[in-house]
Amino acid sequence: MAGREHMAEAEAAATAAAEAEAAAATAAAARPRAEPDDPPHRPRRRGRGVVVVCALVLTAGAVGVVVVRDRADRVPSAQPPPAATAPVTRGDLVVSDTLDGTLEYADEVYLPNRLSGTVTWVAAPGATVSRGGVLYRLDEKPVVLLYGKVPAYRAFAPGMSDGKDVRQLKSNLAALGYTGFTVDETYTPGTAYAVRRWQRTLGLPRTGELDLGRVLFAPEAVRAGAADRRPGDEARGGSPVLATTRAGIAVTVKATMAQRPLLPVGRKVSVTIPGRDGEATGRVASVGTVVGGGGKGEEDGGEGQKDGGRTVTVRITLLDRKAAGSLTYSPVRVKAESERHRDVLTVPVAALLAVGEGGYGVQTVAADGTTRLLPVTTGLFSGGRVEVSGTGVREGLKVGIPTL
Repeated sequence: MAGREHMAEAEAAATAAAEAEAAAATAAAARPRAEPDDPPHRPRRRGRGVVVVCALVLTAGAVGVVVVRDRADRVPSAQPPPAATAPVTRGDLVVSDTLDGTLEYADEVYLPNRLSGTVTWVAAPGATVSRGGVLYRLDEKPVVLLYGKVPAYRAFAPGMSDGKDVRQLKSNLAALGYTGFTVDETYTPGTAYAVRRWQRTLGLPRTGELDLGRVLFAPEAVRAGAADRRPGDEARGGSPVLATTRAGIAVTVKATMAQRPLLPVGRKVSVTIPGRDGEATGRVASVGTVVGGGGKGEEDGGEGQKDGGRTVTVRITLLDRKAAGSLTYSPVRVKAESERHRDVLTVPVAALLAVGEGGYGVQTVAADGTTRLLPVTTGLFSGGRVEVSGTGVREGLKVGIPTL
């Protein structure tokens, strides 16, 4: 968008130059002719058509225009040779928008305690608890994390009815190395035997049964947060013991409705993290519900108002989980692609010339140093380069970078 604004300013400057040229010509025609006694004027040299050329230069956000005049089929003689040259290159030209984001451990994972007892140990804040790991201990007995989407809602024992929670338990036992059964929805004697072996490892009585709350299910590994109960506190069923979030750090963006199309699920983005060299790559993991008019969205909790408009909460995961280093919370910048022109020819914006009669050109430089003005059609602007096309424009062609 900035490139288009610069081009609009350049066009205005070129138009002004052309109008000034026309005004000067009109004024000259209106002067009275010299009388015989007047001193003779120098004879004018009749030349070919005159062209007004404006060199477009971007400096600190401003547009400078150099106006020169000469024959249309060669570089103006009043213009010095280019101080530098650059080749015409071929490739993709991309325009990106930058959004504000927050690096944080987001998405709380709710794991309600179902047992009663005295808290004797709690996972340290910031610790990652994965499958088979201990979240906390009550009366020195572990409460263990397993993976699954179905929350724990009943005890496990032989003779219980079939269910998805049984399949979930058996899948975890197999992943931990306790096999000897078919992973299905039935709690078989083979399942009970595997549970007894696992209980021995955990230091629990080998009953082949699991009390409600001895295992808690989460979709993936979790990160321990602040403990609601400290060692020595009493815990009761239904009261929280440990706050947890997803283990992976993520970037949260409050995107306006206009920005939402830039961040579809699955799109890769670039993330600038304070203190880190270069950009980290992220991928849009989810797009939340709309927030508007002071209402509360399902995921946003009523936050995310921006300029009084509706916003959506976008979650972005970092492909390199170590990219954040030791940071646990920080503002970041997210760069998302908004437009891409593939396999196009481009030149530096500084090489572009605005022609007063309308249109644009570049100053080509041949191997022997000769130069000429080559008309071009402009396209996309991005990153200090502009898409160009036209007769004679080819990859590798050298163009001049004008000086003011």
